[in-house]
Amino acid sequence: MKAVVLEAFGGPENLKVREVPAPEPREGEILVKVRAAGVCHHDVLHRAGKLPGAKAGVILGHETAGEVVKLGPNVSTHGVGDHVVVYQRRFCGVCRHCLRGRQDMCRALGVPGVDTEGGYVEYVAVPAKMGIPVPASVDWRAAALASCPIATSLRALRGVGGMNPGDTVLVTGASGGLGVHQLQLVRALGGRSIAVTSDAKKADFLKSHGAHEVVVAKDGAFGKEVWRLTEKRGVDIALENVGPLLPESVRALAAGGIAVVLGNIGGDAVPISPGMLIGRRLRVQGSGQAPVDEVRQAVAMIAAGLVKPVISAAVGFAEAPRAHRMLEERAVEGRVVLEGW
Repeated sequence: MKAVVLEAFGGPENLKVREVPAPEPREGEILVKVRAAGVCHHDVLHRAGKLPGAKAGVILGHETAGEVVKLGPNVSTHGVGDHVVVYQRRFCGVCRHCLRGRQDMCRALGVPGVDTEGGYVEYVAVPAKMGIPVPASVDWRAAALASCPIATSLRALRGVGGMNPGDTVLVTGASGGLGVHQLQLVRALGGRSIAVTSDAKKADFLKSHGAHEVVVAKDGAFGKEVWRLTEKRGVDIALENVGPLLPESVRALAAGGIAVVLGNIGGDAVPISPGMLIGRRLRVQGSGQAPVDEVRQAVAMIAAGLVKPVISAAVGFAEAPRAHRMLEERAVEGRVVLEGW
């Protein structure tokens, strides 16, 4: 079968289409024909050799949707023809994290595209419990984005941020794959969103996808304008999708607010004032992929039309290098999806 293999760390040209052995589902596994795979900035960092512990010689991709085409022995939860989105992490189901519904924190097995098979491929065999059902009414491109970025954003907003109706939420990197879906989620959950972008040309785009207010900050200094928009109250939740903007996001928080960190572009440390955290009772917490149940919730929200996946472009799997270049050149609003060989 065909696969896009990362042959060495470096530029997009290191992503090569190769023939690799097709997998066979083992006991408890399903074989999924991949119909669509989203391209995440995580993939770009992996390809460039900027993820700790990541390896070359692997198949990238953790945003995978497809059709079940074969069942391994003792699989009764799925049938041939089922549509599924593949959960982002293999999980054991028996550790303390899994038993309390936090499969996202299981460390027993591995992450597709990093430790195991990724989604830039024709077929993937995964444990049946990783195949989360998707209604046939949801198209493949949309299904591919259900786990990351949409469920990841739902986790950050509600599971970590504790968002309530009426809350004001700041979203940095708002036109990216995470941000543009967070804006929709905030509106769907009854909140008010303030989108931050460095490009004034994206303001109308952001408002059309749910932003109540847009702050253009070419130099990354948006705190003053956020305080003006909130009548010097600040925001309840700041979703920090970029990383270097974290100090400014913290400054924009209302007393008792929380900054939820999902991005670390650049990987550099940033300064945070302990005095500010203490005096205003602020919290800063990291967040990542969602547990399985929250992916199911994200699928339901997509199926109900509460969130509409934003896809900047769909290109063939063989054009994966082009997709990576688009992300690196910031020529993407939402996600790029791979489909078809």
